[in-house]
Amino acid sequence: MSVYRPTYRDEKTEKLKKSKVWWFHFKFAGRRIQESSKSTRKTVAQEAEKNRRLELERAYAGMHSEPAAGRVAPVVEKVKTYSANYTSSHRAKSVVFSTQRLAHVKRLLGSCLPCDLTEDKIQEYIRTRLAEGAAGRTVNMEVGELSRAMKFKWSIAWPNVRKLEENHEVGRALSPDEEKRLLQAAAGDQSPNRNPTLYAFLQIALTTGMRSGEIAGLKWEQIDLEAGVMTVGRKAKTRAGSGRQIPMNADIKAVLEMHASWYADVKRFGEIKPEWFVFPGRKGRPKKGEKRLDPMAPMQSITSSWEKVRTAAKVSCRLHDLRHTAATKMAEAGIPESTMLAIMGHMSRAMLERYSHIRMAAKREAVKSLSLPDLTVKTPNPNEVAKVPAKVKGASAPN
Repeated sequence: MSVYRPTYRDEKTEKLKKSKVWWFHFKFAGRRIQESSKSTRKTVAQEAEKNRRLELERAYAGMHSEPAAGRVAPVVEKVKTYSANYTSSHRAKSVVFSTQRLAHVKRLLGSCLPCDLTEDKIQEYIRTRLAEGAAGRTVNMEVGELSRAMKFKWSIAWPNVRKLEENHEVGRALSPDEEKRLLQAAAGDQSPNRNPTLYAFLQIALTTGMRSGEIAGLKWEQIDLEAGVMTVGRKAKTRAGSGRQIPMNADIKAVLEMHASWYADVKRFGEIKPEWFVFPGRKGRPKKGEKRLDPMAPMQSITSSWEKVRTAAKVSCRLHDLRHTAATKMAEAGIPESTMLAIMGHMSRAMLERYSHIRMAAKREAVKSLSLPDLTVKTPNPNEVAKVPAKVKGASAPN
């Protein structure tokens, strides 16, 4: 440790004196570091030098250093600051993604200080989330979002915490019967806290292949019932998906007309305005006499309503599987890949292949088309078999 008390010349007596405050100095990355420990105790100065070295090493490795006040702020406060800054510079879809990933982080790690986020603590978080049924990919995204919020680099802050194995083939296509049961459950849900817009939401997902975030962000100005066209706005996940137009079939057009009639009821919102969201969000705690739904706010989540309907329909699937289903139905119908890419809003053929799952019923039909022609040979009658001439029986084979 290179700690010392510097000498100085007294202005009055012109004698050399030693400072009571200890300083430290060392070289780092070719630079001379010389700073005061601001303490009169040598042991404190040695600890200050050690901490300063560590701080520089972390900064050199890409791990952000921050003022002392920030180091004692709990994780929940740092996440709030991160989310507030994130909102102003990212797409709405990305903001929703970040918010959802950090929800469990705040729940399980919100009271921790940044210095408490050790490898053991992160491993404990991972075990808890896996026990709750979260998939490996989900947990990886949550820990990754935490590292960004803390301004840490995962590989440096927690080098021994390996990412979990991810299953990229978890999606599946629903059978026609499963589709029917889901829609019947959504249409027949009469519970007090039901989501009255869920039926239309699921119909759009199944008949257009749009992402849930894209559907939630739809405004009435993007719906042209006369032309039968729906335009996906900036809520799209990719640039390729933004601004794409999707024609409506007769089913979805009828559903949207019915939804518009429900929406325009005077007891709800009255005459529809173009800037209103097709699927209005809910107010937190509306005052007495106020409507709970707000047409100027987008729907944030349908998780609880979706889980209730999915359970009632006895269908085991994710909401995103409705998008897989739409892609699969188009693939089975022989729709050209270029057209599917234009409707789904993908950027590559490889991504489209992930969403297309040829179902067993279609495979059976395909196999039927490969059946061989009837080549069954009729067994001859022994009495009708011609006798071989005796002179031929001993004949040698031709050269």
